[in-house]
Amino acid sequence: PTYRLHYFDVRGRGEGIRLLFAASGQKYEDKRYTRDEWNLFKPRTPFSQMPVLEIDGKLYGQSGAIGQYLAR
Repeated sequence: PTYRLHYFDVRGRGEGIRLLFAASGQKYEDKRYTRDEWNLFKPRTPFSQMPVLEIDGKLYGQSGAIGQYLAR
Protein backbone atom coordinates (compact mmCIF):
# COMPACT_ATOMS: atom_id res chain seq x y z
CA PRO A 1 0.00 0.00 0.00
CA THR A 2 0.97 3.66 -0.36
CA TYR A 3 0.87 5.81 2.75
CA ARG A 4 0.48 9.57 3.14
CA LEU A 5 0.44 11.26 6.54
CA HIS A 6 -1.50 14.52 6.70
CA TYR A 7 -0.56 16.78 9.61
CA PHE A 8 0.62 20.27 10.50
CA ASP A 9 4.25 21.36 10.26
CA VAL A 10 4.77 20.78 14.00
CA ARG A 11 5.48 17.77 16.19
CA GLY A 12 2.35 17.14 18.25
CA ARG A 13 0.24 14.02 17.74
CA GLY A 14 1.67 13.36 14.29
CA GLU A 15 5.23 12.95 15.55
CA GLY A 16 4.63 9.51 17.06
CA ILE A 17 3.27 8.34 13.72
CA ARG A 18 6.30 9.76 11.91
CA LEU A 19 8.56 7.90 14.36
CA LEU A 20 6.74 4.62 13.71
CA PHE A 21 7.31 5.05 9.98
CA ALA A 22 10.98 5.86 10.56
CA ALA A 23 11.53 2.92 12.92
CA SER A 24 9.97 0.46 10.49
CA GLY A 25 11.73 1.85 7.43
CA GLN A 26 8.37 2.11 5.65
CA LYS A 27 8.21 4.72 2.89
CA TYR A 28 5.46 7.33 3.16
CA GLU A 29 4.66 10.86 2.05
CA ASP A 30 4.65 13.44 4.83
CA LYS A 31 2.11 16.10 3.79
CA ARG A 32 2.37 19.11 6.11
CA TYR A 33 -0.29 21.81 6.18
CA THR A 34 -0.37 25.53 6.91
CA ARG A 35 -3.41 27.07 8.58
CA ASP A 36 -4.88 28.17 5.22
CA GLU A 37 -4.33 24.77 3.61
CA TRP A 38 -5.91 23.09 6.64
CA ASN A 39 -9.12 25.09 6.22
CA LEU A 40 -9.45 23.72 2.68
CA PHE A 41 -8.61 20.11 3.65
CA LYS A 42 -10.67 19.94 6.88
CA PRO A 43 -14.04 19.09 5.25
CA ARG A 44 -12.47 15.94 3.69
CA THR A 45 -11.16 14.55 7.00
CA PRO A 46 -13.00 11.76 8.84
CA PHE A 47 -13.50 13.65 12.12
CA SER A 48 -12.54 17.20 11.07
CA GLN A 49 -9.25 16.79 12.89
CA MET A 50 -5.66 15.77 12.29
CA PRO A 51 -3.58 13.64 12.00
CA VAL A 52 -5.02 11.73 9.06
CA LEU A 53 -3.41 8.69 7.48
CA GLU A 54 -4.22 8.08 3.83
CA ILE A 55 -3.84 4.48 2.69
CA ASP A 56 -4.33 3.95 -1.04
CA GLY A 57 -6.60 7.01 -1.23
CA LYS A 58 -8.78 6.23 1.82
CA LEU A 59 -8.55 8.58 4.81
CA TYR A 60 -8.32 7.33 8.41
CA GLY A 61 -8.34 9.44 11.56
CA GLN A 62 -7.48 9.20 15.27
CA SER A 63 -3.78 9.20 16.15
CA GLY A 64 -4.06 6.31 18.64
CA ALA A 65 -5.78 4.04 16.12
CA ILE A 66 -3.29 5.01 13.40
CA GLY A 67 -0.41 4.23 15.76
CA GLN A 68 -1.83 0.81 16.64
CA TYR A 69 -2.37 -0.01 12.97
CA LEU A 70 1.19 0.94 12.04
CA ALA A 71 2.71 -0.86 15.03
CA ARG A 72 1.20 -4.15 13.82
